[in-house]
Amino acid sequence: MKTVKVQEALKQLKSGRLLFKKVLIHGEESYLTEQLLKRISELKSIEKFYADENFDKVFNFTGTSLFGSSPILVISNVEKLNEVLRKKADKERFLKLLSSLDEFILVSMEELDYRKLKSELFSKIQKLVDTVVVSERYSEKAIYSLIKKKFDSVGKKITPEILKLIVETVGTDLRELRNETDKLILYSGELTPETVKLLLFSSGKVNVFELIFPLLDGDKRKFLRQLKTLLSSGGEPLSIIGLLQTQLRQVVSLAGGNRVKLPKDVLQKYRVILQKRSIQELLLLLKTLHEKEFAVKRGEVSGEDALRSIVFFN
Repeated sequence: MKTVKVQEALKQLKSGRLLFKKVLIHGEESYLTEQLLKRISELKSIEKFYADENFDKVFNFTGTSLFGSSPILVISNVEKLNEVLRKKADKERFLKLLSSLDEFILVSMEELDYRKLKSELFSKIQKLVDTVVVSERYSEKAIYSLIKKKFDSVGKKITPEILKLIVETVGTDLRELRNETDKLILYSGELTPETVKLLLFSSGKVNVFELIFPLLDGDKRKFLRQLKTLLSSGGEPLSIIGLLQTQLRQVVSLAGGNRVKLPKDVLQKYRVILQKRSIQELLLLLKTLHEKEFAVKRGEVSGEDALRSIVFFN
């Protein structure tokens, strides 16, 4: 039995074949475990069960398929096995099932501690597996490197200051970092500390990217309600105005037949807008936003009041 880190296992899968047949996967970085299972399922068919949900289904697994090769048995939440298989006969039946299979994957989305691994059941399981894959969390240094590489891959500049702000704000959970950095990459303007705080802090009740839709739908009440939430959670008015300007320019470009590099779901929402609003109306709103921005910068009106008044552009 060998032990490998999940990062190494992911690299091995790039060869297009599985280098292990009977494996136990565990560790606290559940996102990487999910990615590993996803890659495996792209190479081979799997049949997934959960240890804490009707274990009889596992016992009834035959390993046969009507559509070609036999699926790999995958059992998740195996940290619950000792509680689920209380009877000695059930434990022996389970071990016999594993012994009869050419391939299987046992998964825990948490770290199995020393005590659990040394329990009678897991000691016997480890004698059956050829590989143990450990999903350890990345170090903070590695996290910084991953984020920078992600921004570099799309040609977006990111300063050490912004990099540090992202990690301090979001933390080191890879799933959260993926979602939050996707937001920042979607923003086409310069990433200043104020903009980053606005985009990241809006990940709760209101997504700042959604603010444009009630505005263009003419739903003044919804726009003002979402705006209030954004401002109360630390949103900076000029950054919000800047984001609305960016989004409007994207919609106008799309209306002009230009290619706009955005996720499919965002493009679809923009196309719906174009069915409701003429390009002249969009340009009028863009002009209004420019005027509000200049008025705020000249000190003629507060940023909050400027944003609230935008709903009356038409």
